[in-house]
Amino acid sequence: MKILVVDDQPDVVAGILDGVNWRALHVEKAYSALSAAEAKDLLLREKIDILLCDIEMPGESGLSLVAWLQKQGRETKCIFLTAHADFPYAQKALQLGAVDYLLQPASYENIEAAIRRVAEQLQEERLSQVYEALGKSVERETLNFRRNVLREYLLEIRRGPKKVAEKAAAFGFLASSRAYRCTLIAVQEPGKNQIDDFLLYGIQNVLEELLQACTEQVTVLFLEQKIYLAILALADNPPEGAEQSIEQGLETLCRFGSRELHMGLSCYCSKDCVRFEGLPQEYQQLRRQHRQNVACSCGLILPKKQSTSSLKPEFPKWAGMLSQGLGDAVRSEIHSYLNQLNQEGGLTPETLLQFHEHFLPLFLGAMQHWEKDQDIFSKVDYDAIMQAYASLPQMLQFVDFVTEYVENSASKGKCQGRSQIERILSYIQKNLTRNISRSEISKALYLNPEYLSRLFKREMGIGLAEYLIQERMRLAQSLLKNTSFSISIIASRVGYVNFSHFAKVFKQEFGVSPSEYRKMCDPQGK
Repeated sequence: MKILVVDDQPDVVAGILDGVNWRALHVEKAYSALSAAEAKDLLLREKIDILLCDIEMPGESGLSLVAWLQKQGRETKCIFLTAHADFPYAQKALQLGAVDYLLQPASYENIEAAIRRVAEQLQEERLSQVYEALGKSVERETLNFRRNVLREYLLEIRRGPKKVAEKAAAFGFLASSRAYRCTLIAVQEPGKNQIDDFLLYGIQNVLEELLQACTEQVTVLFLEQKIYLAILALADNPPEGAEQSIEQGLETLCRFGSRELHMGLSCYCSKDCVRFEGLPQEYQQLRRQHRQNVACSCGLILPKKQSTSSLKPEFPKWAGMLSQGLGDAVRSEIHSYLNQLNQEGGLTPETLLQFHEHFLPLFLGAMQHWEKDQDIFSKVDYDAIMQAYASLPQMLQFVDFVTEYVENSASKGKCQGRSQIERILSYIQKNLTRNISRSEISKALYLNPEYLSRLFKREMGIGLAEYLIQERMRLAQSLLKNTSFSISIIASRVGYVNFSHFAKVFKQEFGVSPSEYRKMCDPQGK
């Protein structure tokens, strides 16, 4: 949504631009103009949704500007701001279709409330236009409006359950006296290059099909990066075994994500049903459940009581072993300790943070002991190291980095760079189906990006970017020759979102297009 503020007083315009919370109003851009002429020029260049305009201005009035807008056939809504309470002004403003008339000085809260009312009116009007013009796509648009209302409610942008329920019901949400179950769906492993809207569409359709027998409505919302929420409206008299059917459906969704989308999904589901007014609190509870999953476990995850473990880390022992160059042994023991701690239910964000705080001195001590030229800090990604407590996989990767470095240093061979290259190549092969970058690889392996590039070129005799293209094209060759996948599917499976870019790179690499290569491999067209 775009807004234009028009007033001949620069201080008034600056005050509104600085004082109004545009982000909370979902305003993409707030423009300004100090005259009707300047406003007309901008209105011809930009699609403005709401005009916030003074009435009395030198040269041409705000009323004249709005009359001009009407002749242009624009759908821009107008809110007049004026210091004059004259009835003729207000009457003329209403005749021109102004949707609000605020007397100055108006508080920022009143201005924001007026903009919010107009924005809702715009949404409803545009929805009506969609009904008339798009036919079958109305249901999709209605769902999007429903999602927007519910998303703002869950994030506590909209308040007042009764009013929000009525607004959501206007967009087809089953809101009257119903019980709901909520499921937070988190993407743990990125998988292929998935677009948020595409994944939202996929989750919505899969859940509707899987849960149609035990729910009356499924609404899936995209809330933030990698986080979705499914609100399941239950029947007043749910069929026997409905709870079990829901959980089985969610487990099937996780398997679908792994098999078809090549991504790990975690589904967090509470055992209890809630009413509409309890949805925001339920969402926050599921968020806390997600934050506790530092092991990044996939599948259906139900609430469980936190347990304590008698396991204790042996940091003094590990420090001594690292000083003796026993990196492999330390790696094995730490992996065993952390995985067992997780199995016993004792791994939490707090315990992982504590482990990280105690492991850092071991890392620094090992580096000082083995890196005599003190050059190690030019080779590592310091920020990634300091954030390694974010999840169990990241912590284990950090442990692997440290222990492998110690093991290689102790052997004194020139193999250290080669060992790092092997880790890089292994990561690339495991993630070749995604559009991975140097930044991602360096962060995952705790290497400085510049050092990674120099090391790769020295050891492999080829640049990292060139190698990635080469390996993707090699995989594409194999898929074109040995599968019946469409070329667009193959493009996505080798990390390309844009099909035409994939085809162009393939032809540059092999001198023929993907379709020509497939025909060459199968001249009989079998």
